[in-house]
Amino acid sequence: MKKKICIIVLIVILLLSGCSNYRELNGLSIVVAMGLDYIPKTKEYEMIVQIINPNAIATQTGAQGIPIISLVETGRTISEAARKVTKRVSRPNIYSHVALVAIGETLAREESLNWIFDVFERDSKIRVNIPVIIARGDSVYRVINNLPPLDKLPAKSITGKIQNTSNLLGENHETQMREVIASISSPGREPTINGVTLVNESPESESLANTEKVKSTYAAINGMGVFRKGKLVGWLEGPPARSVQFVDNLIKETNLQVQCKKQKYDSMELTRVKTKTDVKMKKGIPNIHIKVKSIGHIDEVLCNDDFDKAKTLNKYEKNSEKVVRQMILDGLTQAQKLGGDVFGFGEKLHISDPKAFKKHEKDWNKVFQKAKFKVTVDVQINNVGMRKRTYPY
Repeated sequence: MKKKICIIVLIVILLLSGCSNYRELNGLSIVVAMGLDYIPKTKEYEMIVQIINPNAIATQTGAQGIPIISLVETGRTISEAARKVTKRVSRPNIYSHVALVAIGETLAREESLNWIFDVFERDSKIRVNIPVIIARGDSVYRVINNLPPLDKLPAKSITGKIQNTSNLLGENHETQMREVIASISSPGREPTINGVTLVNESPESESLANTEKVKSTYAAINGMGVFRKGKLVGWLEGPPARSVQFVDNLIKETNLQVQCKKQKYDSMELTRVKTKTDVKMKKGIPNIHIKVKSIGHIDEVLCNDDFDKAKTLNKYEKNSEKVVRQMILDGLTQAQKLGGDVFGFGEKLHISDPKAFKKHEKDWNKVFQKAKFKVTVDVQINNVGMRKRTYPY
């Protein structure tokens, strides 16, 4: 009898159970990218919400149309702007699939990021492992709504480019919101955020016509933004921007141009890059020693050198070490001029000598501007490609 009662109870529970917060996907609008900027005249925040257009990205043959829908609203707070967007869309927005957050350069320069990300960290509906970019030299709206020819979704295109250049060039790395929040919260580090610029701008950049041109408008990764006390103060561009990745051990692979003759360069690929950093205070001045070790591979030769000889390899190792050393020093000195410790030397000092860091915690960026650097680089060439000698010429 007891077994029968238990079976009946289980059947009733299974029949009555269900998801109380269950919602059909066709009754929701999925937000894939968000843009934030600041309007100084009205002192309001501008919010761009980019929503997937399911009809356009459907797999059925013949599905056409713009793959995204972009809505813009303003408010005295970001939350107010987000709620005002509801007047423009017929379905509830869900933010759990946001893949990119773009910040306008005006907002980054005039308003501190110290509280901009507060709304994201407080709201459990939004993840904090989302990549963050700065729309450099253009409006956030145009940057995130540029329709790329290779990817249907602009957010996927931009994040793919960041990952691609991070893996192969090393001038940028994917900065996630949680990393920005951690840097803002740390007195010994300032954040860096990738800049994104539109190239070949045209009125058709936000239409399907852009995807049908050979010379289309596209978003390009452009520099690393340097922050001080939450505000954008400048940019690290080109090879000096790699210094941040070198110090943080984020270089997966990069490339050097080593001068072999006047106006002639050979190319070298660096892999297995390992960096150690030592920070010590001497008479109130940080003395920072950066040690870099790497493996080098010759991947292009424009000078008639014989790589079968140890003398030639040794020459290229020394020259490449000079190139890396100067690249890192250029990045360090530029960051010093801007007054933002984007390398986290303060954090490293706090770990190794908490008492020394405590004395300079409140004005660490000023102390960082007086820092002295020593950079030592060791490059070992272990591969010259499929041939040791160049073609005769």
